[in-house]
Amino acid sequence: MSGIPVDCFALDADPATAWKSWAEHLAPIFDVRPVPDTHTGPEIGMRSYNLGSVLVGEISAPAQMLERNGRTAARQGIDHVLIQFYRRGRSEVRTDRSEAVINPSDFVIYDLAQPVAVSSSAMEATSILVPRALLGSRSGQIGSLHGSVFGTAHDRMAQIFASYLCEVVAGCGDLTTQHAAGIAKAAASLCATALPEPSEDAATTESRISLAVRTFIQDNLGAADLGPKRICAHFGLSRATLYRQFAADDGVQNYIRNCRLAQAMRLLTAPPDGGRPRISSVAYATGFSDERNFSRAFKRRFGCLPRDVAVRRMVEPHQPGTSRRLGEWIQQLGL
Repeated sequence: MSGIPVDCFALDADPATAWKSWAEHLAPIFDVRPVPDTHTGPEIGMRSYNLGSVLVGEISAPAQMLERNGRTAARQGIDHVLIQFYRRGRSEVRTDRSEAVINPSDFVIYDLAQPVAVSSSAMEATSILVPRALLGSRSGQIGSLHGSVFGTAHDRMAQIFASYLCEVVAGCGDLTTQHAAGIAKAAASLCATALPEPSEDAATTESRISLAVRTFIQDNLGAADLGPKRICAHFGLSRATLYRQFAADDGVQNYIRNCRLAQAMRLLTAPPDGGRPRISSVAYATGFSDERNFSRAFKRRFGCLPRDVAVRRMVEPHQPGTSRRLGEWIQQLGL
C-alpha cells in the first residue's frame, strides 16, 4: 500500500535563487514579495499532503507580503477555502471589507475566490485546503468569513479542530492512502463545525449574493446559454446589480469565460480515465460552441493551444517536489 502523496519545498542552497524558488512554490495560492526583514534561511520549509478531497500541511515562512488579487482568483477559477492555524508569528490580513491581526493559537480563514493581502512576520502554521462544497451547510457563509480570525483560547471546538489538524499533519508520513478518505472527511467535518458564525450586515448580504451567483456559474459552465440574461432571471437581479458583483473581474462575461477556460485546463491536465482527452469534448463540456473558438480563447488565456497541453501531459509527467505539482493538486480538488 502506497503512502499519502507529499509535496515538499526544498530550499535552494544558492542565496541568489532561494527567494525565487520560494515565491514560485507559493505561486499557486499567493503572489509574494520580500520585506526588509525577509531572511530565507534553512528554517524555511513547506510540506503538503494530498488526502484526495482535501490538502493538509505545514509551513515555516519568512517575513513577507502575500497577495491574492481578483484577477488571479478569476483566472484559476477554484472554489476552495484555506484555513491556517498559527503556531508562531504574527500577521495582518486585509480584505475589501475588513482588517484583522493573526496571533499564535489563532485560525485565519481565506476564501480563495476573493482578493486578500497579508503582511506577515516570520511564522509557522498548520493548514487545510478544502473545497467549499465539502463544508456543507456552512459553505454559504465562507464569503462572509473571508479574512476573519478566531482563536482557540476560549473556544473548545476550535481547540479540538486545531489538535486534530496538527496530529493529522504530524502523522501523514506514517499513513497510507487507505486512511486518506476517512481522515479527509473527518477534517472537513470538524472544520465546518469549528467555523465561527459571521456577523450579519449589508456587506454580508451583498457577499452572499455574489457567492450564490458564482456558485451557480461554476455549476453551469457547460451550459451554452450561461450568461447575464439567465443569471438575472434565475436570481431575480437587475443587470446593474449583477455587473456590480463582477466589476473587479472585468465583467460577468469575462468571469464566465475565465472559469470555463480554467475548467478546460483542469480537464486537459487531469483526464478522468488517464488517457488523452478529445479537444472537442473538452470544448463542449465547458460551454464553447465549437472547437475553433475554444482553441482561440484558450491560446489567448494560456499562451498555448489545448492540443499542446494534452500532448505535454502524455509525454511529460510532473516530477515530485515541484510547485507545479502543488498547483495541480489544488486545481484537481473537487473534480
